[in-house]
Amino acid sequence: ATMQEQKVGALIVFERSTPLGEIISSGTEVDAAVSEELVGNIFYPKSPLHDGGMIIKLGEVIFEKVCRFMGGPDYPKLDLEYVEINLSVVQCEYEGLSNRFIEIMKEHNIPGNMINLEITESATMTSKNRLIRNIADLKNFGVGFSLDDFGTGQSNLNYIVEMPVDIVKFDRGMINAYFESHKAKYVMDAAMHMIQGLKLDIVSEGIETEEQLSIMKNLGIQYIQGFYFSKPLPEDECLEFLKKRNN
Repeated sequence: ATMQEQKVGALIVFERSTPLGEIISSGTEVDAAVSEELVGNIFYPKSPLHDGGMIIKLGEVIFEKVCRFMGGPDYPKLDLEYVEINLSVVQCEYEGLSNRFIEIMKEHNIPGNMINLEITESATMTSKNRLIRNIADLKNFGVGFSLDDFGTGQSNLNYIVEMPVDIVKFDRGMINAYFESHKAKYVMDAAMHMIQGLKLDIVSEGIETEEQLSIMKNLGIQYIQGFYFSKPLPEDECLEFLKKRNN
């Protein structure tokens, strides 16, 4: 069978994103390890999966699985502000994305403000108007949006100006450079000042130490994400982790 004919499964893993001023309440990011069900091969972001329509179907499967989890009996006990789900630009450009995602949220009784969609830039944006329409429709339903990996690839100032996002995420590499390079520190300080001036929230990825946490807090960063709190966890381990933290 061809790759397009094979069924696709996704192992959902969660990574904690925590408000600096409020450690118990948090957001959780969803990532997926994608595999061909029959042979178990793993596809990474630059795989042929991103070159065809299968990524659209996979994204729908992941979104539905997360909404089903959020609609279950365990989710209300976790005291999460929202769950963040990664999207590729290929998905955002799909004409039916917003309608389908809204249908899934309604089916599982998930309010839009409990979902935050993270725009990744693994694909070239060829239909900006369609992308913006999808974002606008979902934002009207209450869904929030993040711009991922700011400071790398195509994640540039134009995206912040043009895309109606609520959160900007600083890439781990940029955070590491902040602590190692005077030039990088100067650039990041300027970027943070600009983003905060636009009234957008910031997530710092890759935080691993108490020192890094303290510096980010002093800079006025709203959220942190990284191994300081936990490595990415499968669903059952994430549930247990959050229950322990909340108790």
